Amino acid sequence: MRVRLLFVCVLFLSAAILWPLTLDIRAFDHGTHTRIVLEGDRSFAFRISSSETKIEVKIPVVGDFRQGQIQLQNLPLVDRISHEVVSGESLLAIFFKAPIEIQRNFVMENPYRVVFDVARLATPAPENTAQTPSPPGSGPVQEQKNEPAPLKPIDTICLDPGHGGEDLGAVGKTKILEKNITLAISNRLKRLIESRLGLRVITTRDRDVEVSLNTRASIANNQQAQMFISIHVNSSFRRQARGSETYFVSLKATDPEALELARKENEAAPETEATATDDDLKLILWNLAQTEYIRESSRLAEYIQNELNELLDTRNRGVKQAPFRVLMRTAMPAVLIEVAFLSNESDQRRLRDDPFLDNAAQAIYNGVAKFIAYYNSLLQ
Repeated sequence: MRVRLLFVCVLFLSAAILWPLTLDIRAFDHGTHTRIVLEGDRSFAFRISSSETKIEVKIPVVGDFRQGQIQLQNLPLVDRISHEVVSGESLLAIFFKAPIEIQRNFVMENPYRVVFDVARLATPAPENTAQTPSPPGSGPVQEQKNEPAPLKPIDTICLDPGHGGEDLGAVGKTKILEKNITLAISNRLKRLIESRLGLRVITTRDRDVEVSLNTRASIANNQQAQMFISIHVNSSFRRQARGSETYFVSLKATDPEALELARKENEAAPETEATATDDDLKLILWNLAQTEYIRESSRLAEYIQNELNELLDTRNRGVKQAPFRVLMRTAMPAVLIEVAFLSNESDQRRLRDDPFLDNAAQAIYNGVAKFIAYYNSLLQ
């Protein structure tokens, strides 16, 4: 098995070297904003950093542009675009003629495109330096303190299809595997969010590979996702258990079954990850500030659970809490969804049907869309 895996890895790396990622870039002026589209001949990972006059996109493979310096004519904001390969990574830099802000950034499929909508940064109104006279009898006018920077609307979501690779997850009586179901639902949900909301969607895996719990959370944090949705299917020794459950994080589980489920999911990490003690979990919970998002995570879980109950016509097992390690490590609203029970004969039959998977993705999408509308309304 190790020899086969090594051969596959060598073959994959050789292919990446011999056939570099082909990239194309174009930009369009839309009056109120400029749209920049970076297109690849296949999907690729990327990291973004930006300032008022430059956007940098780092791609961890060699990318092939037809030229190192790309001039885009007759655009009011874009000055030039440069591309270079440094230590096996592609670095794309987009320079602007004036300070800009990124209004939206998202990913589209078929073909794979990373899209930026940028606009000229608004010039702040000049400050009024005149002091307001104090009312009679009052003390001196106090200097106004700077307010914290406002939160931005949700534009990036991380989907986490549970298990993968040699980590099969739950296995149904008919040999249906949790790892395949979660990936199928995630792919459907990704398409719905991108096509209907136009948001950027990243996934912790897009194929049948094993990903550690630490890596899953790191992907979401490093890509600055604003929502984390971990997708699973359930299993129980009680064959009559059926329906959907949605979890958000807590050190104390809602009930013994929730605690046992969290224990099983936490053990899904590779053996190189030490099992965390209660003290470790507390440190993760407080130091990574997941507590800042408990209220939002609870509301997101409720929206999704309500939709699953309605669209899938499954028994309402409710919103629950449990100490899931993958949720504790994320710095954003985060939930874990158990769509149905593979251990239940009725649920298992439904999980084998594409229409049921479509409905599951639609239900989760509806919950996500309602949460986004709620969250963004708070920022107005």
